[in-house]
Amino acid sequence: MTLPGGTHLSLRDAPDGTHHMDAVLHASEDFTELFEGRGDYTEEELGDPSAVVDRRWDEAREMLGTVLAGAARVLGEPAEAVERHSGRVSWPLEDRTIVVGLNQADQDCPVEVRLWLLPPGRTLDSLGL
Repeated sequence: MTLPGGTHLSLRDAPDGTHHMDAVLHASEDFTELFEGRGDYTEEELGDPSAVVDRRWDEAREMLGTVLAGAARVLGEPAEAVERHSGRVSWPLEDRTIVVGLNQADQDCPVEVRLWLLPPGRTLDSLGL
């Protein structure tokens, strides 16, 4: 489903079949071309692709800080980190768990700021995500 502003909220299944929803709030570019030594990058960037990825992580962390500040005003302070992945925080509510954090599926994939809506009492780790 597409939300105002073009954000897509997707219904997904965890590896164990548990339904959850997620949305990408911010994403960098895909890094396939960068690591293949081509694409819309400077010679300096093509010579040091890791520096480009590091910059995109910095940009995503900055965006995450903005998202978390807004979410904290609405939801209160998040719970202590219970995920093994740093850069993710959660709000365990009575009827759902809300998680906001950083994600990169693989080295070539975009760096993302992502929102997950999970069943109550569940975490990304418990769902194998």
